[in-house]
Amino acid sequence: MELINKIDGAVFYVDILGFGVLTQNKINLQSEDFAIWLDRYSLPYDNQNLAASILAKFREILLKISEDYKSVTISQLSDCAFVWSENIKDVIIVANNIMSNCISEGVLCRGGLAYGEIIETSQSHKLGRFILGNAVTEAVKLEGIAKGCRIMINDEFPGNLFTANENFSNDIYPLFQSFINPLDFETYDEFKWYFVPFMNDTFSFKDINTKKKAFYTNHRLKLANKIGLDPKFSWNARNSLGNIHLKSSINFLSETNDSIFKVSHNFNWEDVYDNRSVSSLKRAEKLIDDEIR
Repeated sequence: MELINKIDGAVFYVDILGFGVLTQNKINLQSEDFAIWLDRYSLPYDNQNLAASILAKFREILLKISEDYKSVTISQLSDCAFVWSENIKDVIIVANNIMSNCISEGVLCRGGLAYGEIIETSQSHKLGRFILGNAVTEAVKLEGIAKGCRIMINDEFPGNLFTANENFSNDIYPLFQSFINPLDFETYDEFKWYFVPFMNDTFSFKDINTKKKAFYTNHRLKLANKIGLDPKFSWNARNSLGNIHLKSSINFLSETNDSIFKVSHNFNWEDVYDNRSVSSLKRAEKLIDDEIR
């Protein structure tokens, strides 16, 4: 018997960008776009095999994170996933780490984060679990707002976090900020996960010193560098909307004179590169390491 629960909690909705046009064969790809993903499996170069390889990596990331955070439920639906729990802190950390790991592994995604009523099935089985409710609807709506690998929130979310977990709210509050969307000049709110990528359970701005600022800035710039140079993202650049998502992501991931850590650096990329390669990626990462030191 399938049992239904109604809870108040946080929901993270994450979606792989560009997946629809890829599976519908609306992108004309070249051999180098396939090679980085498919050669390891000895699969023929076609869009469907590429999509399957990306989905397998996405699922691998979700499964690993779910093992580390037992209080959180993760349900994958093809190229997207829902993450939810009554434990708002763990949902936020899991959302951060899904984004961090996806970008690091060559999967470009975008998310929405909301808090409120969740109606869930209580039993796991071969069909997976499902959820609905106001928080779910809001998370899906938020995901589609901006360009690039952002996590969008509504203006109520920081207050929801403070009510649910005051200590954690105080630990990470600077990561909730607004920005002006250059496409419509509207102000939107986001969770700036990329300033503290690969967040752990003990992170707190109270403990941030110069060394830790450099550590997190190093990781952030390397994620921007991945998007700019990693051949795993070359298929995203083959269509106009994918290019916009890449450029937007590079722009805010490599932000200099930031308002959070106030770290200045010499890496402020704004464009994608045609000549992507693992060797170029490693050379650029060495430059980042050298400057951080």
